Amino acid sequence: MPVRLRFTGLLLLASFRLLAQDGAAVRPVRDSAYAVHNLFRERRGKGFSTTGYGMAGLTGTGFEIAQGQTGASVVLGLISLVPTALGARQYWRYSASRENAVVRLYEQGWPLPPEVRRRLRAKHFKALP
Repeated sequence: MPVRLRFTGLLLLASFRLLAQDGAAVRPVRDSAYAVHNLFRERRGKGFSTTGYGMAGLTGTGFEIAQGQTGASVVLGLISLVPTALGARQYWRYSASRENAVVRLYEQGWPLPPEVRRRLRAKHFKALP
């Protein structure tokens, strides 16, 4: 889904929620929920690219082993497991389903989880290109 369409839908949902509050404390539309979307999108992208680099190393190692060149290729394969595992962990940690759950709870009035709040920076509150 394009970013503009997703952001427009989020703004529309936020405006309906603001109308239904009947004098409760009104949150700005581009608040922490917007920053959480930016944070999760950024971290998911980095996790995906790190996993891709690791998988490229593992694929090269697999081709070398298939051709009978074992020696250094096994060591390089083991080294390639590190970015693959770390990238996959980050990709799943910042998955779209977890992002939706965090934003939904925030919109219901719950505070952001400490591990998410700790990683938010000023750049996440600004519009991304």
